[in-house]
Amino acid sequence: MVRPTQLFSAAILADPRSKRAREGMRQLATGERIVQLCNIEAMEQVHRWKAEFKPDFLVAYAMADTKLSGLTLQAEGGAFRSNRHWYNIKFKCEASPDIEKIVAFEFSVGEEIPESEWETRFLPADDGQAD
Repeated sequence: MVRPTQLFSAAILADPRSKRAREGMRQLATGERIVQLCNIEAMEQVHRWKAEFKPDFLVAYAMADTKLSGLTLQAEGGAFRSNRHWYNIKFKCEASPDIEKIVAFEFSVGEEIPESEWETRFLPADDGQAD
């Protein structure tokens, strides 16, 4: 497991370009807010860990259900999309009591997920936007 020493979700959401995301997060139920905050942290951590990864989408429950205990989310079967390919990811993520930032995070990236599995795992091939 990679255990980063720097966490990024709070800074990402504080950026003026994230205003809509920040406002949207405040409308979510506690559990979903934790999931979304952890997803933001996971995508940034993966990119900082290996710059060739440019995650643009993450499904924390793609291969297995997530487990939420208090403020801690365990995702044993997540998937993230980078450069139109999907990869397995596992992570453990703990949110602050006010659910404004991540206070602990660790992850491991697995193998690429074959395209033949995308549909059964509800992993979109494309977001519909033009390049």
